[in-house]
Amino acid sequence: MDDVSQSARPGGVVPAGQGRPLRAGPTSPTVKAGPHAGSRLIGMLESDIPPGGGFPGHVHDEYEEVFYVLAGEIDYRLDDDWVTAPAGSTVFVPSGRVHGFRNSSDTLARHLAISSPADAMTMIEELTQSPPAEWNAVLGRYHSRLV
Repeated sequence: MDDVSQSARPGGVVPAGQGRPLRAGPTSPTVKAGPHAGSRLIGMLESDIPPGGGFPGHVHDEYEEVFYVLAGEIDYRLDDDWVTAPAGSTVFVPSGRVHGFRNSSDTLARHLAISSPADAMTMIEELTQSPPAEWNAVLGRYHSRLV
């Protein structure tokens, strides 16, 4: 089957190790599903998070997110609290809730991040291509903000 990122048809199979690779500081997300594949409602990325990696507290006014920990342990910020989620854990973040994540362990961690609607993946791609000084402007276009 064709890699969906190479196909003109929406949808399809994204083989292991493939997708739209991004670079976000020490973190390596790969977009697996999103607008580039014809999705309007669901976006998904897989991300390797090395020790010390993560993303600061932020809020999405119009997006919901689900994180599923594939390997290691990841600390998730939910409002003012940090919760450690080991492999196999699911973290749901409704719109309007402050959240963030970090790997405070000494081993690589991995998670899936699933967002709805799918244009959250476009926002993430824009963030990875922008210097931190421009993040507020990018987030603002997507009704999101750092906190």
